[in-house]
Amino acid sequence: MLARPAGYLGPTIAALWAARQVGRLYSFTEPFDPEFLNVARNLGIFILPAFVLLLAGPFRMWFDRFAPLYPLVLGAGVLNIYVQDDALAAGLPLIVLVYPFLVIFSLAYLLRGRVSQA
Repeated sequence: MLARPAGYLGPTIAALWAARQVGRLYSFTEPFDPEFLNVARNLGIFILPAFVLLLAGPFRMWFDRFAPLYPLVLGAGVLNIYVQDDALAAGLPLIVLVYPFLVIFSLAYLLRGRVSQA
């Protein structure tokens, strides 16, 4: 029940972030520098849980209650990027907290959250 709205809200946050980053990249003289690949990699990691939430369901009720954590953690990580003035203070929580959460969240939902079809 909560997995589908979370599966739509998370990629929306990620797409807004990616659009802002790509817009910032086009203001430079070389638009397709290695930073563009970083944006693409981050976008892939950011929307990975959305694919699991939207394509792997239905989920057990216990797992479904934790689906809103995905857009909340992703939104907090993206908001932290724009609030912090220091690059290390903005990027380190994203790398240490948000990336592992998104990958573990995706794997947990993919491997253990499905309702058995027997």
